Order: sequence, then C-alpha cells, then structure tokens
Amino acid sequence: MGIDNEKSLLTAAAELRRHAEERLHAKTTEVHPPRTEEDTQRLVHELEVHQIELEMQNAELRQARDEVETALENYTDLYDFAPVGYFTLDRDENIHAVNLTGASLLGIERSRLIGRRFGLFVAVEARPAFTAFFEKVFTSPAKEACEVALLKGGKHPLFVQIEAVATATGQECLVAIIDISVRRQLEEKLEILHNDLAARAAELEAANIELEAFNYTVSHDLRKPLTVINGYCQVIRELCGNKLDEQSKGYIREMYEGTLRMNRLIDTLLNFSRLTRVEMRHDKVYLSKMAEEVALGLKLVEPERRVTFRIAEGIMVDGDTGLLRVVLDNLIGNAWKYTGSRDGAVIEFGVTEVDGKPACFIRDNGPGFDMAFADKLFIPFQRLPGTEVEGHGIGLATVERIVRRHGGRVWAESKPGKGATFYFTLE
Repeated sequence: MGIDNEKSLLTAAAELRRHAEERLHAKTTEVHPPRTEEDTQRLVHELEVHQIELEMQNAELRQARDEVETALENYTDLYDFAPVGYFTLDRDENIHAVNLTGASLLGIERSRLIGRRFGLFVAVEARPAFTAFFEKVFTSPAKEACEVALLKGGKHPLFVQIEAVATATGQECLVAIIDISVRRQLEEKLEILHNDLAARAAELEAANIELEAFNYTVSHDLRKPLTVINGYCQVIRELCGNKLDEQSKGYIREMYEGTLRMNRLIDTLLNFSRLTRVEMRHDKVYLSKMAEEVALGLKLVEPERRVTFRIAEGIMVDGDTGLLRVVLDNLIGNAWKYTGSRDGAVIEFGVTEVDGKPACFIRDNGPGFDMAFADKLFIPFQRLPGTEVEGHGIGLATVERIVRRHGGRVWAESKPGKGATFYFTLE
C-alpha cells in the first residue's frame, strides 16, 4: 500500500511538470508586436528598480531573522540557566517541558524527564500534600505555593518551594521550583539554638532566684554578727576605755574599723549583683555636669588636695542617669585615688572619636600601669601588681557591666609613669 501511494505521488508530480513546461513553451512562442527602444529602456529600468527593492527586502528579512535567532538564543539561555527550576505539567502531572536547572534539581537528564509524571519525584511522605496542592492549582486563578521534599536522583531528599499557576487554556500549569534545603537546615539549627536558649533562660532564672536568696542571706544574716561585734567594740571602749592599755585599744579599734570595712564590702557586692537586674531607663544625660558634680564631691571630702579638673562642656548621651553616675563615680574616683601622691595632679574628662563613634574618656597623670596586666582591670576582685590604694577591686568590673548593658565597651590605655586613660562608648 505504501509503494502504490509513492507511485501515485510521482505520477502527479510528473503531470504537473509537463503542464508547466507546455505553458512556458506557449508563452515563449507567443507573437508580440515589436517593442520600441523606449519601451525596452523602460522595462529595463523597472526591472532594475524591482531588483533593488527585492535586495532591500532580502536584507531586511535576513536582519529580522538574525534578530529572532539572537532573541531565541537569549531566551533559551535565560530559561535553561535560570537559578529556578521551570516545569510545564499537564493535568495528569506529566512533564511537557523542563529547563536544565529543573533537571539538575532532580538529578536526571532532561531528555529522560519529558513525558514522566512529576509526582514520581516527590518523596512518599509528601505525596498526599503535593496531590492536594496540584489539584488546587487548576481550580484557583491565583498562584499557589507549597513546600515539599523531592527525591534528587531518586534517592536523596531535597527540600523545595514550589510555585505554580494554570495556563489560560486550563490544560497545563507553569511550575517554578526553588531549592530551600539550606534555609531548612538553618531553620533546624535555629530551632535547636532556640531550645538551647530557652533552657539557658530557665537556668538563668533559677540562678537569679538563688542569687536573690544569697543576697538576702548576705544583707541580713551576715550583717547581724557584724553589728553585734561593732556594738560590743563601742561598749568596751566606753565602759573600759580607761582600763585598757594602748595595745588592747588598738585591737578594739581594728575590730571596729574591720566591721565598717566589711559592711562597705557587703554594700558593694550587693550593688554589683543588682546591676544586671535593675531596669534600664533611657534619658538624655548631661555627662559634663555630672562629672563636675563628682569632682566637687571629691574636693569636699579632701579639701587639702590640689587637683586640676579639666571637664569638657556639652557632653550629652542617651542612657540611665543613675547607672552612668556610678560609671563616673568609679572612673573619676579611681583617677583621684591614683593621683593622690602626685603634685600637680590633673584629671581630664572629655570626648573623642574612635572607629567613627564618640568615646568618652577620663585621663589622669598618675603612675599608670603596664598594659600587660590590662586584661585584669575589669575582672571582679582583681588588683594590678603594685597597687596599694584602698578599694575592693570591684569598681572597674561594675563600670564594665554598666557600659555593656548600654551596648558599649570600656577599655584603658596606659604606660608606667605616664598616667592612664579610660575610654567608654555607649550605644
């Protein structure tokens, strides 16, 4: 049957060619009246014009063809190498088209994907959700989205976000697939961190409760025997002062002053422990005026000292007034103590720029310290070697904790015999 059809087609083609040759022969043998030279020239001119027009049309057609081919290449590249996998599926989930990225996501060559059901590449546990999503795509005019696990290479799970919308005919849908495996891993890590943070918060809450109980013990049970010792020392001095020799009076005096120092240390510890629990307030704080008040208080306590204060004007910050007063009390107070044995002591308070941000500083011309020990400055109860001034070793730790609560940092610069400068920033 196929051979007969082929013979019929050849016979029809030969018949058509014969008819065409007969008409051409008749056209060429047809008698025309003789043409004048003018007619000939006019025909030649018309032919030349037609030839030029045809050449121009051919050039335009070639240019249009090149532009179409270039656009098609660009579109193909954009489609194939897009960072998103593109699929065209019919109502039965059969794959009609897929770009190279989509084939790479599934780990299968593109040629092997055409005609296969997309649902086969969905993880078994995710297929019910995907089926419900796919049915919704063809019933909803809007774009639908879901997150499912696919099987890359038929084995390894790949978490993706699928967005799909039905075409105008309603017989196919366009699908975009985005790999969200990294995001899912980060979410899982974030969930673990969140659980750890919640556990640590619970531990911290328990620690705070224990700290409150400790504070109660310190402030009540520990003070009580100190108060008793202090009171008996006063009673002995008043009742038996004339009967005691100088050595015994010295013992009584040491015990009495020891109870006072212990009470001050208890107050210092309690205040330090409360720093992390006190509620922060944010106000406009005029640090220049506050520094002047601190300096005036120190001069009133030791009027015989001759110390020059250089306090810059107009230093204003945002922070907690009470806590920042503690910072200046400690930093300026330290400068006052460490310049106690120096003639012509100078204490300076000002502001400079560090790493593009304002940083306040307190500078003195005291003995300074070796920067090799700078890491001990802000640790509670740590004292620098050679330090003999009075204190509990907790003032700078208090400063560091307050500054950190304000979102800033505190550090020091010094050289032995060249004084010291303490800097602090606030958020």
